[in-house]
Formats: sequence, structure tokens, C-alpha cells
Amino acid sequence: MNKKTKLFGRKSEAVFDFWSVGHAGLYFVLTKFYLYQFPLEKALLIAVVIAYTWEFIERTMEDYDFNRRKVFFKEKECWMNRYVGDLISGLFGFFVGYFY
Repeated sequence: MNKKTKLFGRKSEAVFDFWSVGHAGLYFVLTKFYLYQFPLEKALLIAVVIAYTWEFIERTMEDYDFNRRKVFFKEKECWMNRYVGDLISGLFGFFVGYFY
């Protein structure tokens, strides 16, 4: 990660990147078709657990070369993108899906 983290840009140096739109869209769809049936607190908890579980899986795929065949991601996310930007993007999609 660079010394100065940008707000928008590449995932290795910014809080929000191109995939932030994908996170928002995914959680919008997940909420509209499944999470809407739960009370807000429970649905929010499920969304946050799914978000951090995915980030853990993604980090594992970044760090390990499974079966020494290929690396899944050529560029690693900076921690601000992984733990802040992706979660905010997902929660944005969640709240739009839940209340719209």
C-alpha cells in the first residue's frame, strides 16, 4: 500500500475501487431477494457476517497459491479497501435494498 491512501482508484491504493459498485449491487440483490424477510437488526448482522466471511476468503485466495497452479489475484487490496470500503459499499447496497 502506498503511504497515502486515495479515496477512489486501484484496489491496492484506494478505499473505493471499481469493485465497490459490485459489492453494492450484490448486497442490493441479496437483500431484495432474501434478507428483506428478517427484522432489520438480524438482516444487518447476516449481511456483515457474509461481508467479512467473503473478505476472509478473498484474503486467503490472495495470499496462497493453491496447488501451486495459479495466483487468483495479481493485485492485493489495501486494508482500507478490504475492511472499510468494501463493507461501506455492501452496506449501502443493503440499506437501499432493505428500505427501497
